Amino acid sequence: MKSGHLNLIGAAATFFLFWIAVSGSFKWQQLLVGLAAAVFVTFFNRNLLINAADRPPVNLRNTLWLFAYLFKLLADIVRANFQVARIVLHPKMPISPGLVTIRPNLKKDASRVLLANSITLTPGTLTVLVDDRELLIHTLTEESGEAISKWPLTARLEQMEEADS
Repeated sequence: MKSGHLNLIGAAATFFLFWIAVSGSFKWQQLLVGLAAAVFVTFFNRNLLINAADRPPVNLRNTLWLFAYLFKLLADIVRANFQVARIVLHPKMPISPGLVTIRPNLKKDASRVLLANSITLTPGTLTVLVDDRELLIHTLTEESGEAISKWPLTARLEQMEEADS
Protein backbone atom coordinates (compact mmCIF):
# COMPACT_ATOMS: atom_id res chain seq x y z
CA MET A 1 0.00 0.00 0.00
CA LYS A 2 1.33 3.47 -0.90
CA SER A 3 2.44 5.91 1.78
CA GLY A 4 -0.20 8.40 0.63
CA HIS A 5 -2.97 5.86 1.19
CA LEU A 6 -1.68 5.11 4.68
CA ASN A 7 -1.65 8.84 5.35
CA LEU A 8 -5.34 9.08 4.35
CA ILE A 9 -6.30 6.01 6.36
CA GLY A 10 -4.46 7.37 9.40
CA ALA A 11 -6.23 10.74 9.09
CA ALA A 12 -9.64 9.10 8.70
CA ALA A 13 -8.97 6.83 11.69
CA THR A 14 -7.94 9.85 13.78
CA PHE A 15 -11.10 11.74 12.80
CA PHE A 16 -13.21 8.68 13.56
CA LEU A 17 -11.62 8.26 17.01
CA PHE A 18 -12.26 11.95 17.65
CA TRP A 19 -15.90 11.42 16.65
CA ILE A 20 -16.21 8.55 19.12
CA ALA A 21 -14.62 10.62 21.89
CA VAL A 22 -16.92 13.57 21.27
CA SER A 23 -20.13 11.61 20.75
CA GLY A 24 -19.49 9.23 23.65
CA SER A 25 -21.72 6.64 22.04
CA PHE A 26 -21.07 3.18 20.66
CA LYS A 27 -24.43 2.69 18.96
CA TRP A 28 -23.91 1.33 15.49
CA GLN A 29 -25.92 4.14 13.85
CA GLN A 30 -23.73 6.84 15.37
CA LEU A 31 -20.56 4.90 14.61
CA LEU A 32 -21.67 4.56 10.99
CA VAL A 33 -22.38 8.31 10.72
CA GLY A 34 -19.03 9.04 12.39
CA LEU A 35 -17.17 6.78 9.99
CA ALA A 36 -18.91 8.37 7.00
CA ALA A 37 -18.11 11.85 8.31
CA ALA A 38 -14.45 10.93 8.90
CA VAL A 39 -14.06 9.51 5.39
CA PHE A 40 -15.89 12.52 3.89
CA VAL A 41 -13.71 15.06 5.73
CA THR A 42 -10.53 13.17 4.87
CA PHE A 43 -11.41 12.81 1.20
CA PHE A 44 -12.32 16.44 0.63
CA ASN A 45 -9.34 17.75 2.61
CA ARG A 46 -6.74 15.27 1.34
CA ASN A 47 -4.69 18.06 -0.29
CA LEU A 48 -4.32 19.77 3.09
CA LEU A 49 -2.72 16.79 4.83
CA ILE A 50 1.00 16.95 5.47
CA ASN A 51 2.90 14.24 3.62
CA ALA A 52 4.90 11.71 5.60
CA ALA A 53 8.13 13.07 4.05
CA ASP A 54 7.38 16.57 5.39
CA ARG A 55 6.82 15.58 9.02
CA PRO A 56 8.98 13.89 11.62
CA PRO A 57 8.52 10.15 12.01
CA VAL A 58 6.20 8.96 14.76
CA ASN A 59 8.26 7.20 17.41
CA LEU A 60 8.63 7.24 21.20
CA ARG A 61 11.43 9.83 21.21
CA ASN A 62 9.53 12.29 19.00
CA THR A 63 6.36 11.75 21.02
CA LEU A 64 8.21 12.60 24.23
CA TRP A 65 9.80 15.65 22.56
CA LEU A 66 6.36 16.77 21.39
CA PHE A 67 4.88 16.48 24.90
CA ALA A 68 7.83 18.43 26.32
CA TYR A 69 7.32 21.04 23.58
CA LEU A 70 3.60 21.33 24.36
CA PHE A 71 4.29 21.60 28.10
CA LYS A 72 6.78 24.45 27.49
CA LEU A 73 4.31 26.09 25.10
CA LEU A 74 1.56 25.92 27.72
CA ALA A 75 3.88 27.50 30.29
CA ASP A 76 4.75 30.30 27.82
CA ILE A 77 1.06 30.88 27.06
CA VAL A 78 0.24 31.24 30.77
CA ARG A 79 3.18 33.61 31.29
CA ALA A 80 2.23 35.69 28.24
CA ASN A 81 -1.37 35.93 29.46
CA PHE A 82 -0.15 37.61 32.64
CA GLN A 83 2.14 39.94 30.67
CA VAL A 84 -0.69 41.02 28.34
CA ALA A 85 -3.06 41.47 31.28
CA ARG A 86 -0.47 43.68 33.02
CA ILE A 87 -0.11 45.80 29.86
CA VAL A 88 -3.86 46.11 29.31
CA LEU A 89 -4.59 46.96 32.95
CA HIS A 90 -1.77 49.53 33.15
CA PRO A 91 -3.24 53.07 33.20
CA LYS A 92 -1.08 54.24 30.26
CA MET A 93 -1.31 50.92 28.35
CA PRO A 94 2.38 50.80 27.36
CA ILE A 95 2.13 49.08 24.01
CA SER A 96 4.55 49.49 21.13
CA PRO A 97 3.26 47.22 18.38
CA GLY A 98 5.54 46.16 15.59
CA LEU A 99 6.39 43.56 13.01
CA VAL A 100 9.31 41.19 13.42
CA THR A 101 10.73 38.82 10.82
CA ILE A 102 12.40 35.63 12.00
CA ARG A 103 14.21 33.06 9.91
CA PRO A 104 14.14 29.78 11.81
CA ASN A 105 16.42 27.04 10.58
CA LEU A 106 13.51 24.64 10.01
CA LYS A 107 13.50 22.41 6.96
CA LYS A 108 10.13 20.66 7.28
CA ASP A 109 6.78 22.26 6.60
CA ALA A 110 5.24 20.62 9.66
CA SER A 111 7.84 22.25 11.93
CA ARG A 112 7.25 25.70 10.41
CA VAL A 113 3.47 25.29 10.78
CA LEU A 114 3.84 24.16 14.39
CA LEU A 115 6.07 27.16 15.16
CA ALA A 116 3.73 29.63 13.43
CA ASN A 117 0.70 28.25 15.29
CA SER A 118 2.59 28.25 18.60
CA ILE A 119 3.48 31.91 18.13
CA THR A 120 -0.13 32.78 17.29
CA LEU A 121 -1.43 30.86 20.33
CA THR A 122 0.83 32.89 22.61
CA PRO A 123 -0.95 36.11 23.68
CA GLY A 124 0.65 39.30 22.41
CA THR A 125 2.00 37.73 19.22
CA LEU A 126 0.40 36.86 15.90
CA THR A 127 1.97 35.13 12.90
CA VAL A 128 0.95 37.27 9.93
CA LEU A 129 2.82 35.51 7.12
CA VAL A 130 4.68 32.24 6.69
CA ASP A 131 6.96 32.37 3.70
CA ASP A 132 9.34 29.69 2.47
CA ARG A 133 11.98 30.31 5.15
CA GLU A 134 10.73 33.25 7.22
CA LEU A 135 7.84 34.20 9.46
CA LEU A 136 6.42 37.70 9.83
CA ILE A 137 5.09 38.23 13.35
CA HIS A 138 3.07 41.07 14.83
CA THR A 139 4.02 41.77 18.43
CA LEU A 140 2.32 43.87 21.09
CA THR A 141 5.54 45.30 22.52
CA GLU A 142 9.14 45.75 21.43
CA GLU A 143 10.27 43.44 24.22
CA SER A 144 8.11 40.60 22.95
CA GLY A 145 9.48 41.24 19.45
CA GLU A 146 13.03 40.86 20.71
CA ALA A 147 12.12 37.80 22.76
CA ILE A 148 10.40 36.02 19.87
CA SER A 149 13.61 35.98 17.83
CA LYS A 150 15.31 34.06 20.69
CA TRP A 151 12.32 31.90 21.63
CA PRO A 152 13.52 28.56 23.11
CA LEU A 153 10.74 26.64 21.34
CA THR A 154 12.28 27.53 17.97
CA ALA A 155 15.56 25.98 19.07
CA ARG A 156 13.68 22.93 20.36
CA LEU A 157 12.04 22.39 16.96
CA GLU A 158 15.42 22.76 15.26
CA GLN A 159 16.88 20.13 17.61
CA MET A 160 13.98 17.79 16.86
CA GLU A 161 14.64 18.11 13.13
CA GLU A 162 18.39 17.53 13.57
CA ALA A 163 17.74 14.41 15.64
CA ASP A 164 15.58 13.00 12.83
CA SER A 165 18.24 13.54 10.17
